[in-house]
Amino acid sequence: MISPQDFLVNWNEEIYGLIHYNEKIIHSFSFSKETKDFLIKAGFPESAPPFLTFETADNGGGIRLSEIQNELGTMYDKFIYFGFTGSGNPICIDEAKSQLVYIDYDNENKVVLINSTIEKFAESLLVYVEFIKEVKAANGRKAYIEKNIPKGLVEWISSALRKIDAAALTEGCFWTEELGSFSE
Repeated sequence: MISPQDFLVNWNEEIYGLIHYNEKIIHSFSFSKETKDFLIKAGFPESAPPFLTFETADNGGGIRLSEIQNELGTMYDKFIYFGFTGSGNPICIDEAKSQLVYIDYDNENKVVLINSTIEKFAESLLVYVEFIKEVKAANGRKAYIEKNIPKGLVEWISSALRKIDAAALTEGCFWTEELGSFSE
């Protein structure tokens, strides 16, 4: 698993930025020790492919989802909001499991796994950024946006993500949906 320090060394902060969270706020949640350490030492990117955006505490990051979306009810109290997907669905950490998930508003508020841990999410982002670089090198600057991706690179990223977090590549999970969009 990647450490917060290794992520900081490898993440291109000039392009994607980083958001750091207040230690006091993070310690108020019952996340795993590893999740707390990662959020305090490395944080989340301001933005990251594929079309993910994270928010500072001043913009609502690091609070219970039910405080932002009180119509969701108390069953969503365990989800701590940190950002949103390109579709506007909230990205959260499940406080009980320390998993990174999003809540699919278009699918009856279904909880969708992004990654099993924040460390696995960080590793996944690093290989996904590399994947995009390779796609652009192979097929041009707009290739990723236009989904003009060589089959071999789709196989490579699928394999790389599976090695990092096999659970995140099961049916109905975020990364499976993302990779599936390349074969549409």
